[in-house]
Amino acid sequence: MENHKSSKMLLIGTIAAYCLIGIEIIIMISPFALYFYSVYAPVLQFFASSPYLSWSTEFFLPHMVFTHDPFIVGLSYFQVLLVIGLVLFFSAAVPLYYGRFTKKGVVLFSFYAKIRHPQYLFLAISGFGLLLYWPRFIILVMYVNMLFVYYLLARNEEWRMKHEVPGIYEKYMKDTPMFLPGEPGGKIYKALFGWIHPKGLGLFVTYCVTLLLSISLAMGIRSYTVRNLQTVTINGTTFLSVFPRPADEIKAIYQAIVSSKEFQKIAATGEQTNLAYIFPGDFFLTALVTDEDRYFSDDITQRFPEVLEWHKHKFDGGLGRFFRIFGNYTKMIGTTETDYDVERVIFVRVENSTGELAGNDELFDIGVRRRPVLMVDVDAFDHTILSVTTSSGEHKWGTLPMPSF
Repeated sequence: MENHKSSKMLLIGTIAAYCLIGIEIIIMISPFALYFYSVYAPVLQFFASSPYLSWSTEFFLPHMVFTHDPFIVGLSYFQVLLVIGLVLFFSAAVPLYYGRFTKKGVVLFSFYAKIRHPQYLFLAISGFGLLLYWPRFIILVMYVNMLFVYYLLARNEEWRMKHEVPGIYEKYMKDTPMFLPGEPGGKIYKALFGWIHPKGLGLFVTYCVTLLLSISLAMGIRSYTVRNLQTVTINGTTFLSVFPRPADEIKAIYQAIVSSKEFQKIAATGEQTNLAYIFPGDFFLTALVTDEDRYFSDDITQRFPEVLEWHKHKFDGGLGRFFRIFGNYTKMIGTTETDYDVERVIFVRVENSTGELAGNDELFDIGVRRRPVLMVDVDAFDHTILSVTTSSGEHKWGTLPMPSF
């Protein structure tokens, strides 16, 4: 009984830790953000400050920038597994608890007629979708840990079931695969690590190899992503547009900015920059780069006043107010295109580990530091400079590591 309780606590703790880290992007816009980051922020900052752990806070797929690369776009489609996995997980709970309440013993119908542990499988599928949605390396590490915890918990449950319904469950195990038809995982384990004894040592080696391969693969995906970012470098500054656009358009925006006397004055007395992001003025992820408020056109604010209410009061009024404002805010999704009347260009200083200005080939390296220096709003049609604003040097979440692409 004590072993069963410990297993349940391990399951709950692992899932809770993974979910708390994984749903960071959701908590960021909720009333719980301040409380969440009071606990999570020190962990991220500690990891980011370490030359050995800084990689864990980085992202290996785009979250802020869109691309036409077929491989990256194809991977992004798998984010839907987050929802599909959860739906299947709750669907698998129905026959399980029906069987328990009716005391039918071993559940042999529905998903359980095909595999022994469908709920763990569906949680793993959902977790993979979550990993692709908010692809920090630390979430990848937690995801691999979660998979192995699921395996251990499944084995523990099987041990208990063999004692509760001896004979019946052994036959069920013999006739029904554990997680996937054909038991591909078991066959791979036997081929590569089956010779290692005791089995616990073999599982530990399997875990280490799986974790190493997963991180290595993610590192490779990150390198591929960085190589395929559609950037344009002009006079030492690399421009990255959140939406892919022709280089000529970026150069035209650049020329309009550097021709501005206000920009020239501020740039001459301010810090040197080497990276510039180009956003639509109202783009919802500018907060990952700067702490300046988004720009909303008069048309948008008149049609959807909830937008301003949401941005002014998103941390006030408790959970009820949050969901009421958020519900009204989401009604505008799909009803109007993102506002392109204003282009927002945020100039960023990227420094390497020694505090020096990073080279153009180092801008997205792991461990570099990014600080917004100034922001320029440009009319999207005639490229008139609307404003030039110096930055506080932080984004909306202070010094926490956030996506750089």
